[in-house]
Amino acid sequence: MFWGLALSVKGMLCYAQAFGTIPPACVRTTRPDCKGLCMKRTGLKSSMNRHQKVLCVILLPMVILSVPQIFGPKNFLPNPEVATIALYLSAFVVIVVSLWAGYLLHTGKITPDPQWHSFGLGKKCLTFIGCPLLLWMMCHLSFGYTIPRIWTMLSSETITVAYQVTKYRGGGRHSCTYQLENDQLDRMYFQICVPRDFWYRLPDGPFIAMFKVEQSPLGMTFKGTREDWIELNLPTHPSSDRSARIQ
Repeated sequence: MFWGLALSVKGMLCYAQAFGTIPPACVRTTRPDCKGLCMKRTGLKSSMNRHQKVLCVILLPMVILSVPQIFGPKNFLPNPEVATIALYLSAFVVIVVSLWAGYLLHTGKITPDPQWHSFGLGKKCLTFIGCPLLLWMMCHLSFGYTIPRIWTMLSSETITVAYQVTKYRGGGRHSCTYQLENDQLDRMYFQICVPRDFWYRLPDGPFIAMFKVEQSPLGMTFKGTREDWIELNLPTHPSSDRSARIQ
């Protein structure tokens, strides 16, 4: 978790390193006291200008909002329209921030960090490509998942939905082991986790499972799996509907 959070913070500071001096540096100053003895004190002296502070104000919320989706439970499913809007909105934010940072660098309003000049061509290319991609990912998680999830927590109704699923063994540090998967759902951003004992009682083939969810106009949060299911004896094609509401 520490390294993932460090990567997110490093992504936020990529623009500060590439397009301006890294913020606050700790400087040591000295002053004589009333007896003529030298006393040392350490203070924080910010080396950021106004433009760099604005960049940090824009990037910091994206980092904070993306953390719950990266390290928390991936049980929120946004509506397709919300996911599409978040996709294009994230790309728009990345393009605007990148062009603005490039303009500030070109006009001399911000200057690269001294360490930037020691980078080789390969590292500079990776920075120019990797930092916008990382910023896009954080914006996409913020606009497409965290913000709609918060809205759903504040305003939603509890319903039961049905999905055709199969058993799946997950893995990874931030992934549950016992899951249910659906071909229409992306496991990178969404997981249906179930208890171990319940997972072993389920059929090996495809079946219809019932889920309790909290639904809002922006999406739904999966809160639990019902104990009953409908086993499918014959192969069926996945329904074109995302879910079916159970009356």
